[in-house]
Amino acid sequence: MSLKNFLLKRKKPIIILLAIIVLNVIFGFDARFTIMNLLWLLI
Repeated sequence: MSLKNFLLKRKKPIIILLAIIVLNVIFGFDARFTIMNLLWLLI
């Protein structure tokens, strides 16, 4: 499987993960918020 196909299949989770990281940088790290969002991504 090529990287391009992987990114196309996983585009939404990658965007959400980047958004979580950006929000943590802007608002300061919040462990509960991060863990809840990561669990939500995995479900």
